[in-house]
Amino acid sequence: MALKKWKLLTLVVATSLLAGCRTMRNTGQDEQLRKQQHAQIQALIDSQAGLTDLTARTAITINYNQQSYNVKGRLRMRHGEIVQMSFTALGVVEVALIEFTPHGAYLIDRVNKRYAKIDYSSGLLNNIGVNFATIQALFWNRIFMPGKEATRQEAENFTLSPAGSQQCIEPARQSLLKCYFYTDETCKLLQQTQLKLNDYQVTWRYDMFGNAMEGLYPTILDISVMAGYETVGVHIGLSAVAYNDKSWTAATNLSRYTQVTSEELLSILKMLK
Repeated sequence: MALKKWKLLTLVVATSLLAGCRTMRNTGQDEQLRKQQHAQIQALIDSQAGLTDLTARTAITINYNQQSYNVKGRLRMRHGEIVQMSFTALGVVEVALIEFTPHGAYLIDRVNKRYAKIDYSSGLLNNIGVNFATIQALFWNRIFMPGKEATRQEAENFTLSPAGSQQCIEPARQSLLKCYFYTDETCKLLQQTQLKLNDYQVTWRYDMFGNAMEGLYPTILDISVMAGYETVGVHIGLSAVAYNDKSWTAATNLSRYTQVTSEELLSILKMLK
């Protein structure tokens, strides 16, 4: 009887040891996989960080309520300072600007010398972490967390998982504004960013990547905004792209412009039709 008990005890101990070995082996494999994924995310962040200035001509199509509006202009960006989109009439006269800066978003009427400002610190934008860092990351084709552009040191704060023929990067801890970043299969190009907030969804697609001085930059930006049953589509095609051109003046001097209320924004937007 005693011999049987010892055999049984030996079997239990051996089984436990084997299970422990398997667990340690799986844990080691999981840790190795996480390190590989973090290295991939770091490499993607590094590849996105080379450009600091960009200018390009734009051809924009806005689709809304079964109607399309076409407008030409320019895109100018200086990382950390400004994202500026200008709109021209007849392809020559600049009639309006949209400027995103660390101090706020500005919609500028060149013709009537007026502007409207939106503060990131007001209301919903502040609550969900939409600010200049978020907006410029979208334009610069970079990954971010709400309110903050990602750095390589923060790669461990993201997860990487397969998503069909793509890879999906997302913050390890999602906030009120949920962010998903879809790359190619090798995790070298950011092809799509998706933001979700309740019934609202923004999908920002990047295509036709051209060679830049450092890394690659898309020459097509396709933006879709869904709010309940309403959808607005914006297609931006870039041409004559110049990288690291520091010859242009960043923000518009608004000292001779009149500030209007946000309710008057629609009257400015009508110029773009």
